[in-house]
Amino acid sequence: MEILEISVVAFEDLIDRVASFESFRIADRVYSAEFLIPQLTVDASDLASEIASASAFAFYWGQEACRARRFKAQMEASYRTWRDRTWLELKASPTAETNKFPTDAQCEKMLHQASTYGTWRGRLDDAQESAEMAESLYEAFRMKVDLIKVMQKHLENEAGGAPYSVVVDNRQTPARSPQVAAQNEQGEDGDE
Repeated sequence: MEILEISVVAFEDLIDRVASFESFRIADRVYSAEFLIPQLTVDASDLASEIASASAFAFYWGQEACRARRFKAQMEASYRTWRDRTWLELKASPTAETNKFPTDAQCEKMLHQASTYGTWRGRLDDAQESAEMAESLYEAFRMKVDLIKVMQKHLENEAGGAPYSVVVDNRQTPARSPQVAAQNEQGEDGDE
């Protein structure tokens, strides 16, 4: 089936992208490819539980992608603060050689030669990488859900119908607070 083959190829490409990273960090959390790759594989023998876990992972990585973008934005803001403060200090201090205030081009050169500039570039690159990786994982788990749905349809077509059926029973949702539960119990007793 052509749709299944296209989905599998695109999904395998995403897995390869994840596998290319040994590990990456989002703020205080470190994720390794060794930990993530098994979660991305599909067990075709139990598609119902696979779709449930993949949906949960997609939700989790959607949240992590948001957190990674926020972490990246915070890192960029911190960098700009350091850069502006350093720029102003350089611009306000005469150079030792000429005893004149530096030009903008000289300030830019001195800024790039500062010992902490390389550290900031590394932090910014790491934050960018984390945001891209979290977004890729979010997309990978969304693709896993879609792939499982295509696999289910493929199996249904081969079997001549749905291989299983899902039954949802009609349960009451439990009350969210003790007061509501107590009121519901009193209302039921008062009606009888």
